[in-house]
Amino acid sequence: MTIKEILDGFHEEKAISTETIRAIQNDKALRRNLINYFRINRDREFTLALLNKFIAMRALPDKEPSIRIMPLEDLTLSCYILALHNNIEDTLKIWEAKYVDFDTYCGLDGQLIVFAGVKETIAFLKLQTTEEANKALQYIIDYGDFDDLEEYYSTDKLLSFI
Repeated sequence: MTIKEILDGFHEEKAISTETIRAIQNDKALRRNLINYFRINRDREFTLALLNKFIAMRALPDKEPSIRIMPLEDLTLSCYILALHNNIEDTLKIWEAKYVDFDTYCGLDGQLIVFAGVKETIAFLKLQTTEEANKALQYIIDYGDFDDLEEYYSTDKLLSFI
């Protein structure tokens, strides 16, 4: 499955197919290609739909506790791809993903939330009036260790979820 096939299918159907999800989950080359593609190209509609789909799948109750329908690595990948679009308002969407369950709260990298820069993200969240924005702001202030933010988004770094 190619990125063109994935994007064409999404824009035609306005949905992300099971086949696309399986391909993203199982094809490491496709995962790298998605990241490389979205470093240069933008398709926020697709990336938001992908993250929303992955959040919804992650939130489903487990039928078998040892098997997750949406593994943390895949949710992290979709957050990373959305972060590459650099729209500050997506901070809250990524925060939503981080807050899906206890494992995502602990395991989803804090660097995903501050993709637009720590100061910029704090300034944005201070302007928001929702409880979730306040929680995200407090998390950033408490976590505070974002020295490697530039390296985290570097083209030279191959992150574990890729």
